Amino acid sequence: MRGDHDVFISYSTKDGDIANKVCYALEQNGLKCWIAPRNIASGRIYVDEIADAIKSTKIVVLIYSAHSQESQYVNNEIKMAFSNNKQILSFNIDDSLPKENMEYFLKITQWLSAYPNPEDEFETLVKDVLKLCDETTEKPILLDFTNFKEEDLSKHKKDYLSLILLFTPIYWASFIYMGISSSKKLWALMGIVYLIPTLMCLMIYFGIFGYLFVAYPMLALFSVIYIVFWILAIIHGLLIRNEYLTRKSVLKFASSDDELFGYLYDEYIQL
Repeated sequence: MRGDHDVFISYSTKDGDIANKVCYALEQNGLKCWIAPRNIASGRIYVDEIADAIKSTKIVVLIYSAHSQESQYVNNEIKMAFSNNKQILSFNIDDSLPKENMEYFLKITQWLSAYPNPEDEFETLVKDVLKLCDETTEKPILLDFTNFKEEDLSKHKKDYLSLILLFTPIYWASFIYMGISSSKKLWALMGIVYLIPTLMCLMIYFGIFGYLFVAYPMLALFSVIYIVFWILAIIHGLLIRNEYLTRKSVLKFASSDDELFGYLYDEYIQL
């Protein structure tokens, strides 16, 4: 989305509530904002969208906190804004101070202290942003949050997906256990092999490799391959795992004797 916004909002996901309120306040006063994940176009690579949005914005508003200081994504965004000669306004929502690279990039930028009550400084923030965007500040500043939605559905969807993804290593661990407990070495080996793309997908999803994609876009192709393989592995694993558990539960119910159960199970799997 190139050229259709005035403000790019950079923030850590841990400060999402404040960032969304800042966006709402700015847009009430006629400023068009770009904020992730709302403005990420479907089918586009995340980092490409970020780069385009920063290059085409008038100013960057940084929701600065200890969380944003530690965020690799936020650091990359500020570095990119600095490299493209974009005006950066730092809206400081806690009392931490920038350090290392962030300190260098923010040394010559405008700071607005909003600690300890960020919402008390929204009016000042709006006025400062309007000035930086060469917009008039004579009209009254609107700050009506009556229709503001506290809940960010996209955030919850990501949280649910995160729980599912975090559960999958446990799933494959149980698959390996089944292979060991049933003396099926191939199953155990298959569980270990499937665990590798699962962990890769987790690292890609949570942004551990995100900074590599900026320098090496071709790695995005590998992420697609891993994700496809991971999905196939889950489907395959469900079929085998469910078949195993069904057999085991039925036979276990038929006999409480472990030796008899072992014999019946060995005979059954050879059918």
